[in-house]
Amino acid sequence: MTMGFVAAAIAMLVATIPAGIVLCRGDTGSAVVAYEFISTVVVLVLALLAQAFQRSSLFELPVLLALLMFGSGLVYIRAMERWL
Repeated sequence: MTMGFVAAAIAMLVATIPAGIVLCRGDTGSAVVAYEFISTVVVLVLALLAQAFQRSSLFELPVLLALLMFGSGLVYIRAMERWL
């Protein structure tokens, strides 16, 4: 296990704390941006952890989540376009 990848994953997770605050307290437009940011960071963290544990089979989950989270963000924006 490479500690550099784990340290990078932890640092990226700490970076999601301000985005989580914006997600909870911000207006709708800011919340959408914070959601997309957090989803991107989570995908990157999962990819970093897969590399840290040196398991290529664990890369499937971040790839699938990236596709699903992008689609869910578009659906959310489409549903909320009246208020954005």
